[in-house]
Amino acid sequence: MVIFGGCSSIKLIYKNRYIYHPYDFQKCMPGENCILVKGTYTLDRGIQLLDKANIQFEGSGSTLIMNSKSPVRNGYCIFNLRDCKNLSFSNFALDANRQGRGCAESYAHSFIMAGCQFINLSNTTIENSVADGIFLAAGTERDSSTFCKHILISNVNITNSCRNGISIINAYDVTVSGCNILNSNGLSPAAGIDVEADTEDPFPSNRNITIESCYFSQNRGCGIMTSQKGSPENIQITNNKVDKCKIGIFVASKLTDVINNEVDDCELIGIQSIRYDHYPADQNQIALNTVAHTEIGIHYCGEGGLIKSNKINECYKTGIWLNGNTVNNTSVDLDKNTISDVNDFGIYAINFGSIDVKRNRISNAQKEGISITNGISVVDSNFIQFSKLGASITGSRCQFTANEIVDCETGISIIGGGKYKPDGILKYNKFLRVNKPWFGDFHLLGREGNTESK
Repeated sequence: MVIFGGCSSIKLIYKNRYIYHPYDFQKCMPGENCILVKGTYTLDRGIQLLDKANIQFEGSGSTLIMNSKSPVRNGYCIFNLRDCKNLSFSNFALDANRQGRGCAESYAHSFIMAGCQFINLSNTTIENSVADGIFLAAGTERDSSTFCKHILISNVNITNSCRNGISIINAYDVTVSGCNILNSNGLSPAAGIDVEADTEDPFPSNRNITIESCYFSQNRGCGIMTSQKGSPENIQITNNKVDKCKIGIFVASKLTDVINNEVDDCELIGIQSIRYDHYPADQNQIALNTVAHTEIGIHYCGEGGLIKSNKINECYKTGIWLNGNTVNNTSVDLDKNTISDVNDFGIYAINFGSIDVKRNRISNAQKEGISITNGISVVDSNFIQFSKLGASITGSRCQFTANEIVDCETGISIIGGGKYKPDGILKYNKFLRVNKPWFGDFHLLGREGNTESK
């Protein structure tokens, strides 16, 4: 480790110190590599590391298990770090003994960091937590100068947590990489990772959080979730695999990228992005994800969003649902998504303010390929095949151009009523093997250059 100060830097050489019981970690000094002699150790209370700096903690594959008689309350975690800096932890097996102790909404998380900076936790297992597996918080509530900062959690396996696998309450610059977080169950929200402040201020409550290359499975709530509290921002959720959760990925943060994730076999929704009433515009990006075997592939309710190049298939209801039932403005671009084999709608938008739907491919949406009700939209250069109804535009203003509708019973339906009178254009669309290309009030829109082939 190199410590910078003034005009020079000092390279800190760690000196090995062997530890014969985990409580002796509390005596470790700066510059020491504290190595626990491998074994199984039963703890009656937590290991308290207060104001520690520049120390390495090596578990040597040891198991630290909480006594079944230890209460589930403050002070009975496994590791409690407060106001620490430049520490690393590796090769531990932490067992909070949920089976023997029960669980409760308490400050008895397995690994706590409060007001800490530059902490590295790696190559560790955490199981049977009586609350959260890992918990990151401010040293002083509402004081952003005491938020956790520069935290790396890598190659950590977390299973059977009573609440969340990881809770990030207040932190800046956190990376969670290459972790497996499974079977969070018991107390709500029961997520794999939950980025959620306890209070609405200060803004942002969490910032620069990266969750990458992790696996989430069988968490009773969400695999990954971010709350709206304190308007967290700059969240990167990339290259993860999520399956068998209630919701795969749920985000209520802003400036959040959900990119290149694989979400499969989640109960309700694959990826959900929500802007809560009166919060700032989210401008979230959902791109290059694969979603399958869920009711709704992607659900979006926000402003300034981009949903691009996702592959969505075998949804029990709808591929992409745009929900405009909010007091906020709503807008989104849908570009180059592939949607197939859904029971209801390929793309379903209701009461959504402004939508650009371009270059999407939709096949085997059993009811409707694209359905837009009470909105303003541009629908351009999409391919729709094997739907009962290719596209339905109801109570909306729509520029419907250069789309190709193939092997559908009805091509496009234009219906008045609702928020807007039918208005817009129908130009340069192709209808191939469509029994009835036009239905409803299509004559109210300008038509030009459309072709029909049987």
